[in-house]
Amino acid sequence: MSASRFPYKNNFPEHVRIERLPRHELDRLSALNFEIFREKRIINHKTHPFMVVLGAFIQDIPIGFKIGYGRKEGEFYSAKGGVLPEYRRQKLADAMMYEMIEIAREARFQVFTYDTFPNMNPGMLILGLNYGFKVTYAGYNARYNDYQITLSLDLQP
Repeated sequence: MSASRFPYKNNFPEHVRIERLPRHELDRLSALNFEIFREKRIINHKTHPFMVVLGAFIQDIPIGFKIGYGRKEGEFYSAKGGVLPEYRRQKLADAMMYEMIEIAREARFQVFTYDTFPNMNPGMLILGLNYGFKVTYAGYNARYNDYQITLSLDLQP
């Protein structure tokens, strides 16, 4: 992925750091997950063989996160992510997306996918379309009372 397609890789406040966390620290993000999504469940299963957990921090205080995993042969799935409202629009979601795509590419996944619910969070649909993701599924999701849109990006060179 060229820097021009993801121009925000390092263009966020310098007092914020993004780091990859070991899977056993996933619970460290529980309170943040609840604050952003108002649900206790972070992801359905924490036992995926290849899992990536990214956290955005100011000092040691988490302000955002992104979690993804290898879902099926050749596909990396970005399962969940969010940023506290007061830190949005600072390109943190972009930076975490870029980092996760690069990790998936280095691990030799061929496709990067994620689902979004545009009425709940239109920014993630726009982010994906701006960076070359293609819509590969659209349908109504009764659980979230919203349309579910799956976006995919080919990771092959």
